[in-house]
Amino acid sequence: MNLRYHLATYGCQMNEYDSNMVAAMLEEHGFAEIDEPAHADLIVVNTCSVRGKAEENLYQRIHALKQLKDARPSMRIAVIGCMAENHGAKILKTLRHVDVVAGPDQYRRLVEMIAHPALQTPHRKTPLPVYTGFDTSENYGSEFAKLQSPFATHITIQRGCNKRCAYCIVPFTRGQEKYRPADLILDEVRHAVDQGVKDITLLGQTVNSYRHEADSFANLLTKVSEVNGVERIRFMSPHPRHYSQELLQVLTSNPKICRHAHLPLQSGSNAQLQKMRRQYDVEDFLAITEQLRAFDPLYGLSTDVIVGFVDESTDDFRATLDIMRRVEFDSAFMFTYSPREGTEAFAWQESLSEEEKSARLSELIELQNAIILKRNHLMVGRTETLLVERPSSRNPDELVGITGNFKKVVFPSQGLIKLGDLVSVHLTDIRGWTLRGELATSSESL
Repeated sequence: MNLRYHLATYGCQMNEYDSNMVAAMLEEHGFAEIDEPAHADLIVVNTCSVRGKAEENLYQRIHALKQLKDARPSMRIAVIGCMAENHGAKILKTLRHVDVVAGPDQYRRLVEMIAHPALQTPHRKTPLPVYTGFDTSENYGSEFAKLQSPFATHITIQRGCNKRCAYCIVPFTRGQEKYRPADLILDEVRHAVDQGVKDITLLGQTVNSYRHEADSFANLLTKVSEVNGVERIRFMSPHPRHYSQELLQVLTSNPKICRHAHLPLQSGSNAQLQKMRRQYDVEDFLAITEQLRAFDPLYGLSTDVIVGFVDESTDDFRATLDIMRRVEFDSAFMFTYSPREGTEAFAWQESLSEEEKSARLSELIELQNAIILKRNHLMVGRTETLLVERPSSRNPDELVGITGNFKKVVFPSQGLIKLGDLVSVHLTDIRGWTLRGELATSSESL
């Protein structure tokens, strides 16, 4: 009988891709995936370390697995990913039921790790090894990750980060930037398309900094778009510094690249951006958004914002609100500043209380929610091409699709549509936060 594994993933799309790579590797070694962790022979927890609260929650979730291990002592529990790299041996000391700790550059050895002799005795006496540290040769190679879905998947093109933003732990958990050769990326794209995938998302910590030999990120996007069968292309997560004119020209001229861009603002204050070591200013940022929205006023823009960074004044915060009003982002990930041990800013004295940070975050969220509704109302009356992603959780006779500018739409299936189809839908209404629509007639689709 095959050994069974259960994989729990937390954090960003990079972690999701790494988990899909781990899944493919485990299945090559005879493991079969199951949804119920209690029946697994191996539980793998792929962790995130970006915010302190996320780590606290993960410690609690991994601690809860102890009762499963107590019931089945032969079960193995592996903690991999960024928190594993960040905390290392601390995880084994704190969570003594964990068997394996491995950072992002070490997961390829997971099968070897769970076979370590120290794990084969009922009562451990030999200290367990911790598999952390960076491997300059580890760059996914020619292996292909398990598909995210039968019609859409993520493909990582770049690992690590060369930026040193003052607040960010990622360079210390993911290492320096490494770029996959374009031919290997294209091989994985073709492999996905051969299995029915239409929608490709390229991933990297600063994905648009990609460069390998003669290939820039803009050039790579063009090559991916030329693969027969690719119908939609997205990318995450870019950095404003690397939105070159070459890239902007490709984004506004290639019809296969979705009209949506993620632009992490972090702060609308130049003083704060400089303190954060963000390598761009507000003027640089606005030049990008204005060029994209000049091309298409409905171009989807999303962002990240940190509230309450060290020494953020009232004027700094008001400057952020002003930029949010000016750009009108279609969506935003908004957080209060969370000091991360090991980063430059960790040693800096904070000037705001948690209550002050929370009050500012609430004000920002209220503003952004109003902007989202305004932007969504602009879509009503339009006919859009959607990629059908899943059934509605509320009504099995309805489907959920995503527009090119990354907006969710719910519409009746009429029994004619399959998941993964690209369909024309006329947007008719908004209910709550969600756009509603009807399948377009032939004349509406023209």
